[in-house]
Amino acid sequence: MIGGKEKKKERKNIEIARQFFHILVGCAILLLILTVQRDTVLISLFLLFLVSVLLSLIALKTRIPVVSRILEKADRESDLKVFPGKGFIFFIAGCLLTFKLFPQDIALASIVVLTFGDAISTLAGFFGKRYTKKPFSKFKTAFGTLLGIAVSFLIALLFIGPIYALTASVIGMFAEALSIRLGEEEADDNLIIPLAAGTACYLLRAASM
Repeated sequence: MIGGKEKKKERKNIEIARQFFHILVGCAILLLILTVQRDTVLISLFLLFLVSVLLSLIALKTRIPVVSRILEKADRESDLKVFPGKGFIFFIAGCLLTFKLFPQDIALASIVVLTFGDAISTLAGFFGKRYTKKPFSKFKTAFGTLLGIAVSFLIALLFIGPIYALTASVIGMFAEALSIRLGEEEADDNLIIPLAAGTACYLLRAASM
C-alpha cells in the first residue's frame, strides 16, 4: 500500500516538473520569436524538432548519456516505452506549425495559450482538488480549464487585442479539454491547442475585414 502511494506521489511530482518545464520551453520560444528574425526562428525550431525526433528514436534502442536520464526523470512511463520525449517533440511541432501558418501576433497569442493555459490547467488539477467536475473529458477539470483561459488571456494581451486574446484562450483551452482521437491514438494537445487557437483568430480577423 505504501509502495503504491509512493509511486503515485512520484508520478505526481514528475507531472508537476513536466508542466514547469513546459512553461520554461514556451517562454524560451516566445523570447526567440520576439528577438530573432522570422526565418531564423523557423530554421531553429525545425532543427530542434529534427534533433529531438532523432534522439527519441535512438533512445528507444539504447541509452544516451544525459538525455536518457532526463527522459527517465521527466517523461511519462507510457511514453518512455514507445515514444520518448513525445510531449516535447509535439510542443516544438505545434509552435513551428503555428508560427509558419499564422501572422506573428496570432502565433504569439496561440503559443501563449499552449505555454501557460495548458500547463496551468494541469497544475490546477493537482492543487485544486475540490474542483473535480469534468465538463468535456475525464482527464480535464472545469476549474483547470477556466483558470487556463484566464491566465492565457491576460498574457496574450501583451501581443494581440482583447477580442483575439479571448478567442485564442477560449478556443485553445476548449480544444485542450477535449479528447480528440486520430485513429487509435489520442491527438497530442501540444499540437492541437496552438493550431485551434491560431485558426480561430485568423478566421475572426478575416471575417472582420
